[in-house]
Amino acid sequence: MLNLLNFFKKGKSKRAAERLSFQVMFKYSYNNRDYMARLKDISVNGFGFSCANHIEPGKEIDMEVIVECNEDNVDLKWLILNERARVQWVAINRSSKLADYDIGCEFVAPDNETREKLAQILNNMLKEQTP
Repeated sequence: MLNLLNFFKKGKSKRAAERLSFQVMFKYSYNNRDYMARLKDISVNGFGFSCANHIEPGKEIDMEVIVECNEDNVDLKWLILNERARVQWVAINRSSKLADYDIGCEFVAPDNETREKLAQILNNMLKEQTP
């Protein structure tokens, strides 16, 4: 059985779960329009991304991304996430001229099966990153 608690931080933090760096383009929909943005990090609870459009905190977006694990000896190699998320915070991006805003989102109602698969992939990615 997969232990989702591996990604829940122990101690004090603003985030409820550890996020892993995950640099990939993804699609999101907001106000009946589709946009592309750069995913920065992801966890079982949410994700962060950089984009050119300002989105008000509290608004919901629909996102679609493929999460892929490059490890050879794992059963689950990739997962297509189609999730609804709520914008938790918005900040001006000062590190890149390609994006104006950094945005943090929390999944609104993730499916338990999808969440377990995501946690499995993130666990495998975490193993890749630790020496």
